[in-house]
Amino acid sequence: MTPSLTPAEAAALIRGFTDHEKFCSHLKIRNKEGLAVPYRTSPGGSKLNRVIEGMRRRMLPVRVVVLKASQVWMTSSASTQMFRQVPFFPGRRGLVLADTELHADLVFSYFRQYMESYAENPYGAELNAAIKLPALVKDTERWVRWANESSVLVHTAGNVDVARSAPFNWVILSEAGFYRDLGAVMTGLMQRIPNSPDSGLIVESTANGMGGDFYDLCRLAMDPRRRTGWEFLFFAWWEHPEYRLKPDPGFKLMRDELAELQKYNLHVDQIAWRRRQIETACEGKIERFRQEFPANPEEAFQSTGRTIFDLKAIARMPEIREAPRGRLDVVDLGIEKRVQFLQSEDGRGELVVYHVPRKAGRYIIGVDHAEGIDPGAKKGAGGSDPDFCSATVMDADTGEEVAKLKERYEPSPWAHRIYWLGRFYNWAFICPEQKAVGKAVIGHLLSHDDDHPAYPQELIYARQRDPSDRRTALLQELGYETNVVNRPILISNLDNAVRSGAIKVHDPETLQQLREFVRKPNGREEGLGHDDDVFGLALCVEALPYARRAFEYRDTLEEQQGVQQWKAKSYRMQGRRDDDD
Repeated sequence: MTPSLTPAEAAALIRGFTDHEKFCSHLKIRNKEGLAVPYRTSPGGSKLNRVIEGMRRRMLPVRVVVLKASQVWMTSSASTQMFRQVPFFPGRRGLVLADTELHADLVFSYFRQYMESYAENPYGAELNAAIKLPALVKDTERWVRWANESSVLVHTAGNVDVARSAPFNWVILSEAGFYRDLGAVMTGLMQRIPNSPDSGLIVESTANGMGGDFYDLCRLAMDPRRRTGWEFLFFAWWEHPEYRLKPDPGFKLMRDELAELQKYNLHVDQIAWRRRQIETACEGKIERFRQEFPANPEEAFQSTGRTIFDLKAIARMPEIREAPRGRLDVVDLGIEKRVQFLQSEDGRGELVVYHVPRKAGRYIIGVDHAEGIDPGAKKGAGGSDPDFCSATVMDADTGEEVAKLKERYEPSPWAHRIYWLGRFYNWAFICPEQKAVGKAVIGHLLSHDDDHPAYPQELIYARQRDPSDRRTALLQELGYETNVVNRPILISNLDNAVRSGAIKVHDPETLQQLREFVRKPNGREEGLGHDDDVFGLALCVEALPYARRAFEYRDTLEEQQGVQQWKAKSYRMQGRRDDDD
């Protein structure tokens, strides 16, 4: 920067350098024909830039995991981010890890192209105050070093110790889903990258099957309940401008293509490209196309086991991604208490609400309790991700999911939340799991509390009892027992409900768990990771006929006697029945 600049010009120069797309206009890159052309930020690059700038405005370290379609120029876009953030600042180090040697060579060529083109057209040249690259010290062996002691190293992920070799300010893990041991790379790397807003880590890849470290990282970043420090970015095939093909005369849409076109508001040229790609590049296999060119995050990861639930039926479910999240709040109104939903401003929270309760609506809550088991522990991954408490709320008249409550709780606070969730949804019928901590949760539901009376026992699932049986139930009679006999029946009933369209599921996380629910080689039916939501939903389906009988009995009593008979009474812990007075 020269002294002749006015303060306004100097400020404009600095602002312009922080404008990433403007900075990229000074670069060139080779196209598929091998010609050096001006770099133009791709839609994928623009999307990545928006996420990064959002984190920097909030003064957060840049931590982005990118799930993408194949060949959408994401690695070259991520490399421009590193090129702007590393060499112009003294002492900064950048690291790029690729899945193969050839890929590493390609990424290194990007940096050489950026350096050569930027040297010809440095930023600010129009003001006679160019921001120039530092003098080059080395650019061989996939390692670029500048005179200001900044550097960029490009390597493969085969040697996991590379990530431990030195502190790095900016890191790109390209095609991380195909690393031999992404977990070991991340463990070494995360201890050495500064936790400052000037640091950045971009983990990007196409999908490589369901499960694995990259899959787990994507699910972690997508979790709406947790502030993990990671931002998730998905880039679909239909967002990429090159994926279009002019259709032949007489081109007609097939049924599934029409559904795809309507779902994502596509052009017929995109459908024509999709059809050709499936037929020629994916050997006619739609599953292979979806893994390489996913339209949404869920279909990217293909199951490696024998799936239980019909994937086509799951795909037809009316998924809702943007729904209010928050928590329930109990307020005192005179001598009564009222339950209200408080929406979170940051879009996070344990309760997601798809439909608020209708007046006189009838609802069911399927409750799966956390047992403290970590699914990853069976695979030797440790105990860092234990299971959740999960409760699905369903409209008893339509079979539509209206809410989901999910978090990790001990039995007492979990029962407290289920109580008020049931109150919020017009005294919903509750079907809790009975095994393990289930009995403790049911016991808390039926006990007096300082804030509320017991939950009506008639509104708690008891398979062997009729709702008109007004005697106090024994604890062991309440709830659904998921033993080796009943568990397959529970899953089979849910499968029938999904296949027939008898229920409507909106929750993306629940739908993903349905996709991941497989029959293992040992014959056991379970999720590849967590399956709490699957069982919460299955318990709703199981409870439907019992809930309707309970609601009909309640309505009959109110009609006959003209008063509300649905009153809570205390639960007696003695192992005997007491006739109702």
